[in-house]
Amino acid sequence: MLDAAVELFLSGGFDRTSMDAVAAHAGVSKTTVYAHFGDKLELFRAVTERSGTALDLALDEAALASDGDPEDRLTHVVLKVLQATSSPQFLAFLRVMMAESNRHPELIETMRTLGVPHVVDVVAATLREDAVRHGYHLPDPESYAGLFIRMAAAGVQMDALIALGQELDHAFLEGLARWTAAVFLRALRNRDAGELPKVPDGAGDVLSWAPPRRR
Repeated sequence: MLDAAVELFLSGGFDRTSMDAVAAHAGVSKTTVYAHFGDKLELFRAVTERSGTALDLALDEAALASDGDPEDRLTHVVLKVLQATSSPQFLAFLRVMMAESNRHPELIETMRTLGVPHVVDVVAATLREDAVRHGYHLPDPESYAGLFIRMAAAGVQMDALIALGQELDHAFLEGLARWTAAVFLRALRNRDAGELPKVPDGAGDVLSWAPPRRR
């Protein structure tokens, strides 16, 4: 049912996808669909949550695969983020939400299930470790983590949105991830620059344009 929903949401958008169509495409009854998902919004959330769970697992695997050095770990993590958020399916969902967010602002909230809270936690933990190793004070690691993710991913996502149908080269993404991690961490470690500034309000929220995260 989720596979069928993905195909229909991406091809027809949220409004033009019905529970009847999902049932028919999945080869099940409408009653079966409603037994698992109360309405179409719940089904859409389930689709995006599945993608978010896959990204969460990829982030944990990337963190474990590093050699213990925070810079290497940050590189592995941001590479997974860049790969996931520039993938054709992610971009297709992003276009659906952008096109229909005025009529359905609740769709924007689903973006928060796409690995966003977890990636902030993983990056923040890495930044804390780097601060201890290199002897600097990092005010509000979660805000710095969110700022780093925005700095690393925004340009790549824009490139991918503009270059419709063209997947970004893995070597390019890997090089960008390594370069971004190195520049960001070495700037934080630079004691000659003085005390690290507070992240501007909202700048550390990966989805600053979306509704506040549910707690």
